[in-house]
Amino acid sequence: MYSQHVYQFDCEVRYQFQSKLKNVSDTRSYLINSKDNSYYALKIPIRKNKYKLILMDYDGLIARQIFKIEELEKSGVTIALFNANSYSNPYKYQINTYDFEKHNDSLIDGKRLNTIYLVSTNDQLKRNKNTGHYKYLVDPSFEFLPMLEFSTAYEIWKARKNYPNGLLTQFYMYNAKNEIVNSLLFKEIIYRDFKISYYNYVPQNL
Repeated sequence: MYSQHVYQFDCEVRYQFQSKLKNVSDTRSYLINSKDNSYYALKIPIRKNKYKLILMDYDGLIARQIFKIEELEKSGVTIALFNANSYSNPYKYQINTYDFEKHNDSLIDGKRLNTIYLVSTNDQLKRNKNTGHYKYLVDPSFEFLPMLEFSTAYEIWKARKNYPNGLLTQFYMYNAKNEIVNSLLFKEIIYRDFKISYYNYVPQNL
């Protein structure tokens, strides 16, 4: 017996991604539901006409599947059962050692952006300078729930609601030496209805 779960999206947000760690530069997209940030999907180009689609549901599912570009241009796709796994955040305990910090707004190209850092609150780590941090620039003119790609960041927001609503325009990951190792720069937003379906096997009680 199978049960169907459907993830609904209303926006596709494209970013220029760069990773010095992996020596990668590409244009990738996040499919989001602006009113429900408990899940998102990430489209990563892997070949000329193919994308890896990663579906993350913080309530208990992660899935990865390759699709042709024309498949993703339709109104929806279906994730194969064998491409999905249950998910549980192994770092949930770290919400007690990290937190968001609100900094002064940044003015970029005439637009005022909220500036937020995700930093360690662990005194020993800070003394040893053995931790990096994340920096987020958010456009508050969008009535979007936060798009938080990392599960610990999502759990902190869920517990404290101390990250603003809006559209993520820039993201930077810093290492312990205060060097940027990963970044996202906003390129465009496309308003589109899209859905991802997943069929889960439900054993019947005999």
